[in-house]
Amino acid sequence: MSGDASVYYLNDVVQVNSTKDTLDGQQAWDRIKEEEMELVSEKVNPGITNLAYWIQIPLSNKLDETEFYLEVDYAQLDYLQLFEIRNDSAIQLFETGDRFKFDLRPLQYRNFVFPIKINQSDSKLFLLNVDKRKSAVRFPLKIYPKNSFWRMYNQETIFYGFCFGFLGLVVLLSLIVGLRLKFSIFIWYALYVLTFGLRCFAKLGYGYQFITSDYPELNTHFFPFTTQLAMVFLIMYIQRYFDTHQTMPRFNRVMNIFLALFVGSSILWFLFPSFIVNAAPILISMRYIVVITIIAFAYASAENYMRIDPFSARIFLVGYSVFFLGVFSQILMEYGAIDRSLVPGEPLFAGFFIEVGVLSYAMIAILMNIIKEKNKLAFTNIQLGNLVEKFEKESKEKETPYVVLKSKAVVDPHRIRYIQSDDHYLEIYLNDKDRPEIDRNKLSSILDVLPAQFVQIHRSTIVNLEFVKTIYGNYLLLNDGEELKLSRTYKSRLEERLAK
Repeated sequence: MSGDASVYYLNDVVQVNSTKDTLDGQQAWDRIKEEEMELVSEKVNPGITNLAYWIQIPLSNKLDETEFYLEVDYAQLDYLQLFEIRNDSAIQLFETGDRFKFDLRPLQYRNFVFPIKINQSDSKLFLLNVDKRKSAVRFPLKIYPKNSFWRMYNQETIFYGFCFGFLGLVVLLSLIVGLRLKFSIFIWYALYVLTFGLRCFAKLGYGYQFITSDYPELNTHFFPFTTQLAMVFLIMYIQRYFDTHQTMPRFNRVMNIFLALFVGSSILWFLFPSFIVNAAPILISMRYIVVITIIAFAYASAENYMRIDPFSARIFLVGYSVFFLGVFSQILMEYGAIDRSLVPGEPLFAGFFIEVGVLSYAMIAILMNIIKEKNKLAFTNIQLGNLVEKFEKESKEKETPYVVLKSKAVVDPHRIRYIQSDDHYLEIYLNDKDRPEIDRNKLSSILDVLPAQFVQIHRSTIVNLEFVKTIYGNYLLLNDGEELKLSRTYKSRLEERLAK
C-alpha cells in the first residue's frame, strides 16, 4: 500500500487455494506450504461450488497510517476466519459469518470487515478462510486506511438512506392510492417495489444488519425468498399494467402457470426450508431461466400494448430496459466477465432504482388519467341524475303503467331493476324479489314497451336508470351494490344521450 488512494483492491495480489475439507487455520497453512491444496485461478467469483477457500493476502505498508480495515465486499457468506501468519504459525484474529449473530461481527457493518494493524514499512501475511457450500461464492477484497473507511461509510449511509427512503415513499404512496381508489395496479406495483427493495436491502447486507440480525437461520432464506416474492408481484404488475387478460389472453394463461409455480414453491419453501437450502445449486441455475422468461413476457406485453397505448408501453420499455441492463451487468460481474473493481456499487440495484423512478412517472400518468376519468364520470353522473328525473316524468305520462309479459304476468316497470337476455328467454330482476321473472321474449321487443328510463347497456342487458347509483369505467353500479357490465358501444350511446 502506497500513494494517496482511499481504497486498495487486493484480488490481483492474492493467492487463492481451495479444498473440500473443513480445516483449521494451521492445517490449511501447512497444506498450502506443502502445495497440497489446489490453487485456483479465479480470485473473485468462483461461482457455485462445494469448496472452502483459503486466500493468502500479503500486505506491505508504505503509508503513514497503521490502522486499516480489510473488507470482503460480499454480504452473503456463511463463515469467515482471518488468520495472521507469524513465525510459520496461523494465529486466528477473527471469526464471523452469516451463521453468527450480527452483533458478533468484528465491525458492525453490512459487509464483513476486519480491523488490522500494520506498522509503517512493515509487511504481514494474512490468511482468510471463506466457506459457503452449495451456493454462489464471491470474495472481492479491499483494504481501507481507517479514516478513508469512515468517510466512505458516512457517504454510503447518506446515499443508501436516500435511495431506500425514496423506495419506501413510492411503496407508501402507491399503497395509499391503490387502497383508496381500489385500483389493484398500484397495489401490485407497491408490493413489487417493496419486495425487490427488500431483496436489494438484503443483497447489500442491510437485511441482516437491521431485520434478521438475531436470527442467522432466517438470514439464509431472507434474500432468496424476497427475490421470489418480487418475481410474483412483478408478473402480476405487468399483467395489470398491460391488461394482458384482455390484450394477450393466451400469453396471460402461460404466465398464470408461472405464478402458480412461484406460489407453490413459496409454500414448499415455508414448509421445508432445509430442502430449499440443499437444492440451492439447482435453484440458482433455474433462476436465470425464470428471469429470461419474465423478461420475454415483459417485452412481448409492451410490444403488443404499443398499438393500444404507445406512451405507457414506451415508458415501461425504458424503465425495464435499464433494470434488465442492471441484471445483465450483475450476472457478468458475478461470473467474472466484468472486473468488480471497475463497477461502482451494485449494478442491479442501480438499474432497479432507475426503473422505479421511470415507472413511478408512468404510474403518476395513470393516476392523472384516473382522476380525469373520475371527474368526467362525476359530470356524467350529474347528467344521469337529470335524465332519470326526466324519465320519471315521462313514465308517469305514459298511457300503459304496467308491462304485460308473454306469460300473462303483469309487472310494474318501477319494480324492474334490470333485464338480462339468456338465449330466447329474459330474466327480469325486480327490486322486491330474490329470483327473477322468466319470460320467453327478445330484449329488443320488451325494450319497445318499457318506459323511457330503461336503456340498453350491453347486448344482453337493459337497466332501469332509477336504480343506477353511478357509472365508473365500463361498469354501472346499482343502488344495492350490484355491478353490471357496460360495453363500449352502448357506453358511447349512453354518453350521447346524457349529453342531450
